Amino acid sequence: MDRARSPDVEQAAERLHRPRVRAALAAKRALDVLLAVAMLVALLPVLLLVGVLLVATGEPRWIERRVRLGRDGEPVRLLRFPALPSGFGRALERLGARELPLLVCVISGRLSFVGPRPLPPGTGAGHTGPRRLMAPGLIGPGQRPGEDGDGALDDAYVADWTLRGDLRMLVFPRSRAPRPVSTGD
Repeated sequence: MDRARSPDVEQAAERLHRPRVRAALAAKRALDVLLAVAMLVALLPVLLLVGVLLVATGEPRWIERRVRLGRDGEPVRLLRFPALPSGFGRALERLGARELPLLVCVISGRLSFVGPRPLPPGTGAGHTGPRRLMAPGLIGPGQRPGEDGDGALDDAYVADWTLRGDLRMLVFPRSRAPRPVSTGD
């Protein structure tokens, strides 16, 4: 997009283009792909089970698509299984089986494991800060309900992004990981 950028977005963009940070971002992408592929392979039996449940219940759609805003405000189609109405299906849902197709979105680069919250279209005002410089994530600092109504945590995450901070959020997703501190790289 050729929109004029605010100073905070320009500063974050300049930082993200520094050689050390670009190398760390490449490592982040490689980690995303490796983890997503490993999880898809390991969870293949669960994927097949969900498919069998969807056929058994007569569900006409195997995949739901939701549109969210991605990097630079571009639309991203997120994939997930439809609701599983049986008791066993609800148990699988509580374990997150419905969200497994999102791993395909991670492999394609439309999503990351850790990143800013993916916003629905029509929330342009919430997608104007530094958050728009990175792919949205499955988890991130502003993704707990009521945690980041104005996007400030997501903007701070992108402006001060570090691979160490992402790893901390991956290992301890429910803890309140300290905000990354800019080291000037």
